[in-house]
Amino acid sequence: MPPKTDNAPLVITTEEEEIIKQRIIEQTATLKPGQDYPLKRLVKTFFALMKALDAGADVDEAKETFLIELDTYEFNMLRYGTVVDAQRVQTLAYDDEEIELEQTTKRLKGQCKNLRSELAASERERAFREARDEAASACREYPTRAESEDANAQLERALAEAKIVLTGLDEKVAARKAKYALLLAVVDSLDTE
Repeated sequence: MPPKTDNAPLVITTEEEEIIKQRIIEQTATLKPGQDYPLKRLVKTFFALMKALDAGADVDEAKETFLIELDTYEFNMLRYGTVVDAQRVQTLAYDDEEIELEQTTKRLKGQCKNLRSELAASERERAFREARDEAASACREYPTRAESEDANAQLERALAEAKIVLTGLDEKVAARKAKYALLLAVVDSLDTE
């Protein structure tokens, strides 16, 4: 990469920006084996430049290498900044989604609680209906109140008639007892004579 010559703004299209972001994510995910970190490479080239200056050797090549490494380091820092910003945006999006999921979970738990209470109420109502139907079917096996009252009235009439007959029989028994007593008295008087 050539050294910087001016501060002209860099124009990147949205498609290029998406490609760059994707490559940054891919490239910064892992460090390639056998390579130093960007800051370590920058420090190495800086010390090489200082040694060249101290030795009085050809400084242009060391300076060029240092400037290239500095540009590379700045570019990498911009890439890392882009990745960090993208991760921050993604984290915020995840946080928003998590809040929405918590609200949805809370709402669904409330609905579940309501449905459980409705289910318990419907089970109680069903048990009540079954008990009522069983009681109604048991009541159908027995006579109605009107039929029971009619049967009771007939029994009372039959009982009254039986009492009348019993009273008549009691009177007959009493009359016969009186006759037997009189007959016994006559027999006793005849025996004594």
